[in-house]
Amino acid sequence: MSDSAGGIAVLAAIAVLLVAPIALALHRRKPEEVVRTGSAHGRPGMAIHPWRGHRFGIALAAILALGVTTLGLSYLGSSLYAAAFFTAAGLFFLYLGWARATGRAGDGTLTLTPDGIHQLWAGSEVFVPWDDVRGLVTTRTDLIVETARPVVPVHHIPPFLSRRSIVTEGAVSLPRRNLPPLPFHEMIERYSTSSAARNELATDETIERARGILTSIP
Repeated sequence: MSDSAGGIAVLAAIAVLLVAPIALALHRRKPEEVVRTGSAHGRPGMAIHPWRGHRFGIALAAILALGVTTLGLSYLGSSLYAAAFFTAAGLFFLYLGWARATGRAGDGTLTLTPDGIHQLWAGSEVFVPWDDVRGLVTTRTDLIVETARPVVPVHHIPPFLSRRSIVTEGAVSLPRRNLPPLPFHEMIERYSTSSAARNELATDETIERARGILTSIP
């Protein structure tokens, strides 16, 4: 194979590795994969996972990170600046992949248990007890939960990598950009105002009802 053909093949492989994760991220998951039984703080409940994405996405992202790292190492003998840049970028992506694979990063899954609302997103974990919920404001990108007490996120990766915002001392944002279009406002209001209804969160009936909503979406 000539040098030009080899170069084209390498560029094509890089393009595939760049485009494939984006394409897989747009993949729409089945309702059975999106709404499942989950748990938070040892309590079973209803876990609402992102409805876009594919399980192969993490593997492809890891391959891309390894490729960038290898590219950086290949520059060690010719350009220290390029070597430092690509190696640092590759190691950073590998760290993010490791954090995602080990569950430290989280994918934004929202878990509703009889005790409260839980979310681990971008390495920032929050838990809001139902009795502390005072209201909900829904925006295009976030569920802003108004709380009776300040919510202090627990960081599992460096805080500068997390984009979660504490709106005020009495409100915290739960990003919903990757979550399915369920009636979150009605759900939060129901379980925050009715302690008797909270025990239904881990039941098959509640999970099947949420799945039915997703199935009806074209």
